[in-house]
Amino acid sequence: MSINPVSDEGIASLWTGVSRFPVALFRQQLELAYRGFGLPELDAKEAVDVLSAADLYGIESHGIALIDYHSSGYRAGDFVPGAPLTVNRETPVSVTFDGHSGPGPVQGSRAMRRCVEKATESGICIATVNNSTHYGMAGYYARMASAAGLIGVAMTNSGSLVAPTFGSAPMLGSNPIAVAVPAGAGSDGIVLDMSTSTVAWGKIAIAQRAGKSLPDGWAQDKTGRPTNDPNEVGALTPLGGERITSGQKGYGLGLIVDVLCGPLGGGGSSWQVLGGLGNGRGSGVGHSFMAWRIDAFRDPEEFHTDIHQMIADLHASPVAPDVPSDRVLVPGDIEAATRRYNEKHGVPVRPQVLDEVRAVCDEWGVPFVLTGERAPCALLLTEHSCSLASRRPPGCRGVDS
Repeated sequence: MSINPVSDEGIASLWTGVSRFPVALFRQQLELAYRGFGLPELDAKEAVDVLSAADLYGIESHGIALIDYHSSGYRAGDFVPGAPLTVNRETPVSVTFDGHSGPGPVQGSRAMRRCVEKATESGICIATVNNSTHYGMAGYYARMASAAGLIGVAMTNSGSLVAPTFGSAPMLGSNPIAVAVPAGAGSDGIVLDMSTSTVAWGKIAIAQRAGKSLPDGWAQDKTGRPTNDPNEVGALTPLGGERITSGQKGYGLGLIVDVLCGPLGGGGSSWQVLGGLGNGRGSGVGHSFMAWRIDAFRDPEEFHTDIHQMIADLHASPVAPDVPSDRVLVPGDIEAATRRYNEKHGVPVRPQVLDEVRAVCDEWGVPFVLTGERAPCALLLTEHSCSLASRRPPGCRGVDS
């Protein structure tokens, strides 16, 4: 029986038996961890904004589940807390940044904020960042522009995860594209956030934690043959899968994202970026951001009216039989409804992720507070931030080094 996927019932059905935590407590845990990694206070809050947004929107692969991966980057010294974001080249409608291996969520937010500022001034802006690290959910940055009334685009490359069409080895990253289109006050607008691989690597990690097999077409093993075993993945498939199902289109999209995030900004291609399936580190990532004012093209209110009608027409279009939805949706519908539900009922965190968070907290000597008991945030952060440097794992470069 089809249900309304944006209803409370539809959202709750995806998280049966999963613990939920108040948003403030959830953010507190993230902030404690990222302060523990050595991030300055404001940078840690910026990172928390990005990562908590992913879990609030239901994109569990790009939120607190990244904490173990990020921990390994800070432990190895590949992610540099407190790194500056510097300008390499700038024009009235463009800017190229160097991220100096700083935290991706921090450098990405800074870059998109500047991109929006320049677009507000000139009508349009394109920004690139090289020498960055994993920045989380691409849609967060596109929404930064739409929240300001602009259309926003965000892209990033990553270490090699995706085999090209006819290839057996991972060459491209999952290389996501996000586009956010505002529709005026009271509307969620349209938000497309998609990888150019069949799935993001985070979905493989979720299957590994859950001990579940992968659906057909998601991945191939190290010999290039299809696999359903998440522990035997040698490469992801490009969006579309094999050639017979038009996987070359996803491959082409991923390659263009790589061009805009890597070489255009003076960075490397995915296979030159650390952090893919061929190695265990993660720096050298590149991002690309775009923003433009609607009034550079037409009256914004008229545009919003047309977008409202476009969304309404799609919502009212006929539903196919035997599908798991009682309505047609537009990109961003489920995420917006999920955020509203999670803000009211708490942020869900799966048991395996809680175990990883607890282990990271133990390693870095910070409190684990996701126990269902609320703790005083200010006390915990003050009490433990003062001694973070002495408790940092050996070999990690903190903000004080």
